[in-house]
Amino acid sequence: MPKAVAAGRWRVREGEEARLASGTSSAAEIRSRGPLPLRVRQERVHHARPGFPGSAVVLGDATFEVVAEDERAGEVVYALRSWPEGEVVRHRVVYGPAFIAGVDEQRARQRLHALARPWKPLLSPLVGSLPEPEQLRACERLGLDPVFTTCVSGLAEATTVLMAISFLARHAETGMAVMMVTAAPGLVFLVLPGLGRAASAVLFRETAGSPLVSFGLAALRAVQALRLPAAAPARSLTRARFWAELAAADTVDPLGDGAYLVRGRLPHLGWTAARPLQIGDDFWRVVPQDPERDTAGWVYGYRLEPAAEPAGGGVSAPPPTAYADEVLGQVRSEWDGFNRGFAALTSMLSSHVQARAFAHRGGPAAARSWTFLTSGLEAALAAYLFSFLPGPPADPVAPAAAVFALALAADAVLRTAAGRAGRYAPSLLRVLLPSNVLRPERAAYQAHRQAERRLDAEAAAGDH
Repeated sequence: MPKAVAAGRWRVREGEEARLASGTSSAAEIRSRGPLPLRVRQERVHHARPGFPGSAVVLGDATFEVVAEDERAGEVVYALRSWPEGEVVRHRVVYGPAFIAGVDEQRARQRLHALARPWKPLLSPLVGSLPEPEQLRACERLGLDPVFTTCVSGLAEATTVLMAISFLARHAETGMAVMMVTAAPGLVFLVLPGLGRAASAVLFRETAGSPLVSFGLAALRAVQALRLPAAAPARSLTRARFWAELAAADTVDPLGDGAYLVRGRLPHLGWTAARPLQIGDDFWRVVPQDPERDTAGWVYGYRLEPAAEPAGGGVSAPPPTAYADEVLGQVRSEWDGFNRGFAALTSMLSSHVQARAFAHRGGPAAARSWTFLTSGLEAALAAYLFSFLPGPPADPVAPAAAVFALALAADAVLRTAAGRAGRYAPSLLRVLLPSNVLRPERAAYQAHRQAERRLDAEAAAGDH
């Protein structure tokens, strides 16, 4: 709490203070230079629409309810009253430096969004080319939609490649022009990454950066060519962070009355007050708590109260992995359905994706036969390319085809060895088979990301 500079007065700094009205303890007010994320009490207006309590503001040892908001001489004044006895607390705020610091951060973000808004057509293709974590971080700071930036960036990339090929074919020397025409079918493939990113954004609302930009940034980090201070971690829910948070256990704290408070970094979809929650043999009533935000992102809390006393005694504490087990069970079911027809494709994806798809079915042993099959197909394709390489040594396609055939042959050998050793064997061709657009990998992630983005929008609007 800020230090009391006068009786019944809490002053954080100039323009931000709270005080008791007339020195009493039953009413108070907060004065601020701008709107605060406080909810004003809504009285009952219809028999089918009950009233809704305002935010619970803690001043010293007392708790007050926000009952009115008014603007006076450039200030926003919130009228408070003592918290009604028996009223359920939905949104609790401790008035002090930490609260005002969060408000200042939100106001600064809104100012930056306003500055960036006129430059959105220029910023979108540039930001959309960044890797997903950096892209989400930049979109969060600038107020951009990451799906839109990915789409615009992909279309801009494809258009730029087509224009470059056309320009070189028209203005290069005669020999170079002939080579460009000869290699044209291969050069068309340079357009596919950009079009693929745009299509995945439109069809699946996926966020992805340009592979070339991602490779360049990774190389710069590897050699430490740019000695820049480490960027703060993105508070937005990236794909990597989603799987990491899902692997981390929630915190479960007993509350002393048989209830437990479960807290985690992911919104627990389906944990609502509308229906009892079953965990093992126990049933719980769920009371969602107001999410809180810190420097790392949102923290979600859920109060679990026993819905029924079991015949054999008291209920046991819910396991910290209860929600993760629920989500991973759904992901595994999705993978089981996908693998009924496309297990060969799954065996070519990255190792961590294969682990989610096959771990519950026996691990690498479940993917071994499909690994051998796809390795054999790679070897056959490599042999085909070697047999039909273009004859003239001056043909510009021949070197690229030879390198590709060698890479396929080496990949087939290495994958076969990994399968025989009992390991997952991702293929080099996985760069052409993005797993992000597959439903087992995107359904759960996108559902949680959309829930968090809705909460971000509510927080930005001051509606908590």
